[in-house]
Amino acid sequence: MPPGPAAMPHPLAAPFDLLPPPQVLEQKLASQHAEMQRLATENQRLAATHGALRQELAAAQHELQMLHALVAGLKGEREQQVRAQLEKISKMESEAQSSEGVKMELQQARGEAQNLVLSRDELGSKAQQLTQELQRVHTDVVQIPALISELECLRQEYQHCRYPFFCLFFRVRWVRCVLMM
Repeated sequence: MPPGPAAMPHPLAAPFDLLPPPQVLEQKLASQHAEMQRLATENQRLAATHGALRQELAAAQHELQMLHALVAGLKGEREQQVRAQLEKISKMESEAQSSEGVKMELQQARGEAQNLVLSRDELGSKAQQLTQELQRVHTDVVQIPALISELECLRQEYQHCRYPFFCLFFRVRWVRCVLMM
């Protein structure tokens, strides 16, 4: 029937009049069955893929957790290493500061040693002067017995010369006394 107003069924007419022939229905049914088979196969494939993706996701999440734990461990280890290095640096800085004190003490000791060397040189020079003075005094001391002996001789000579002078002096006085009387 050609399309148009005459082809239109009456609204109260039975619906069986409008049904297509059974071959078309069979063909449609076969086509729908094939489509359902294809969709079922596709659904199974998607379900399998979905299951595999879930397993991969679980494995990836597990691996991610392990990596997080590993990173946390490495962070902790790294922080511990950094702390150890900072402590080492702090210790080295304090040693360096204490070595500055040692350096200053060493410089002071070096200055004192130089002063002691100068003092030693001065004392050596004075000792040499005193040794020379001692040698001169020693030569004078060696002459003392001879000088004492000479002095004794001069004393005796003085005593010897004094006697006649005193005798003469007393005589002159006596003579004056006698004359004055």
